[in-house]
Amino acid sequence: MQWGALLLAAVGVTGGAMASKPSAAELRRFDDSTDCSGKYEVLHTDELDTCFPFFIPAPASIKAVWVNDTAYASYHWQGVQDCSGDQGEFEADFIVNSCVNMGGYSQMRVWKTSPPPSAGVCEVPGDCGRAYQACCLASQIKGAPCNCHLGNGTGTADSADCGTCGKAFVACCMAFDLKGTPCTCGIKDKPSILV
Repeated sequence: MQWGALLLAAVGVTGGAMASKPSAAELRRFDDSTDCSGKYEVLHTDELDTCFPFFIPAPASIKAVWVNDTAYASYHWQGVQDCSGDQGEFEADFIVNSCVNMGGYSQMRVWKTSPPPSAGVCEVPGDCGRAYQACCLASQIKGAPCNCHLGNGTGTADSADCGTCGKAFVACCMAFDLKGTPCTCGIKDKPSILV
């Protein structure tokens, strides 16, 4: 590869390639079109690289992961609510920007790109956030500090392993969400500091 092309690839500028990684994929339904044109309804949005916990019908979690410019994959963890460990099972690949004629209507997944949320400090930690902070303080005193930090979010763990405190945080947020009071914080890997 020539130096110019290598430099452009390094900064994310390649022929026809996406300039930045998408944050989600929308599934759109076009009721009056078989070629994905005109008005549409968004049926579902898959946020990428975010773990979504489930409690019913059984504890589990799902995570959608970007594969390339035209596809993403979904993984399922049975019995684990924070996508931790290496037991995530491949569920399916989803093709993006390809129209599917469904006979009378059409559907297409499209990338959505949004600026990353401010990691910052969670402004309203609530009961689950304060419990996570207390758990991490106790863990640090024992010599095993938490690998993740609390920031703005929706009660999910955006990391492969946020430890025992992270698992308790996700379970707490799921319970509060069932009561109708969702968490306003999330946890994720601590940011790297470049020197």
